[in-house]
Amino acid sequence: LLGAGARLCLALLASSSAHAMNANDFLPGAKALGMGMSYTAIADDPYAMWYNPAATANTPYTQLGGSLARLQSPVGTLTSVTGAYVRPYEPINTATVGAGYYLGRQVNGLDKDELLAHYSQEVKVPSQVGLTKPLRAGANFKILNEQGNKGPGFGFGFDGSVQARSNFGLTSSLGFKDLTVNTKIHPTLSLASAYTMDKWLTFAADMRMHSGLTEVNPGVEMQFLQGLLSVRAGRGYQLDGVRQISFGLGVNFSPVVLDVAIMLPPSRASEGGAYEFSFTYKFGAPSFAGSFVGQAAAQAETLRTQIETLTDQQKTAESKAKSADVRREIAEGELKVVEQRVRESQDRYRESQQRADEASYDADAAAVRAQAAKTIPGPPPMIRKPVPRPAPGPMWPKTQTIVDGDTLRTLAQKYYGDASLWERIYEANKDKIERGLPQEGAVFTIPDPSK
Repeated sequence: LLGAGARLCLALLASSSAHAMNANDFLPGAKALGMGMSYTAIADDPYAMWYNPAATANTPYTQLGGSLARLQSPVGTLTSVTGAYVRPYEPINTATVGAGYYLGRQVNGLDKDELLAHYSQEVKVPSQVGLTKPLRAGANFKILNEQGNKGPGFGFGFDGSVQARSNFGLTSSLGFKDLTVNTKIHPTLSLASAYTMDKWLTFAADMRMHSGLTEVNPGVEMQFLQGLLSVRAGRGYQLDGVRQISFGLGVNFSPVVLDVAIMLPPSRASEGGAYEFSFTYKFGAPSFAGSFVGQAAAQAETLRTQIETLTDQQKTAESKAKSADVRREIAEGELKVVEQRVRESQDRYRESQQRADEASYDADAAAVRAQAAKTIPGPPPMIRKPVPRPAPGPMWPKTQTIVDGDTLRTLAQKYYGDASLWERIYEANKDKIERGLPQEGAVFTIPDPSK
């Protein structure tokens, strides 16, 4: 409902009327007139009964209002007087009841009397619907009497509407008016939306449709000095086809609220124009001075609470920072201990590897000696043999690419046949040895063992 109302109203802002609005379509209230009749979605005073019966639901105070309007048109001057009364309905804590009387007289036009009884209430809806606030619903029962060019008409009527609200300032309503019996009044369908920004600027649009007529009225309201002063403007009510622009002013001297509105035609000034004055008295409402002081005190308390909250957050952040520093120092100390243990483990590993190499070498030497003792019981007989020419000696130096598992002792054993000569390989390759072990992948130079 909220999104559909907003999109439909915005889409129809530029639409034009199929026929002219007449005296029978006029609704009372200076606040509404000052906003160009774009009042349905934000209706918040006793005159809301005529625009949106649902809007008065859960009214906090008993309210009494009166309005006087005078509108000029090519047909004749329209004069209206309105009285309105709403109050909370105690048996149901979100319900409101009320009554209103409207009297309208137009020269050469329609004379209308309307007496209505009103009821509205907030209704809780299932969470699956997605509304964050209760839905409002309301209705009017009316007794009508019309005298005009179309002949007398006396009958009964019924109005009804629903209103949906959001937490981010958007309000929409859907309703119908003038479902009547024994009158010549045409039923009206209304759709309206309003959006409030920062609690002081409201944009609103109303669309009304009946008997081939589609009327869209946009408007705006701005509040200053914490609601003391309200300034309004909108597309004026087009009585008998005269296009007009409306302006309004509201003053909230709580518990008294005063509203005035004027309409000015951009052209044909002699055929248009209007003014209206309304007052509302809210029984039991706090005075504006008390409300202003109360709001200032509430704001000061809110600021104080925010300052205290920020101070607590700062202290908490500082405490967390100190704890983080302590944990960082502990972690650094633990890291140093771990690094020291790693170095000690590497040293122990190198020592163990060296002892293992020495043990392996000693074992190999013992095995060779034992085998020689078994196979050579004594010196061989002396046999003269030709003395062979000595074989050419090995070519030194040699190179060796280090792989995983190579040690200085294994290299000495491999190339010299004696693991104890590892120091000669060490002296030739100091820059390629790390912590007593050859670097894997390094190319070692194996020097001549005799030099």
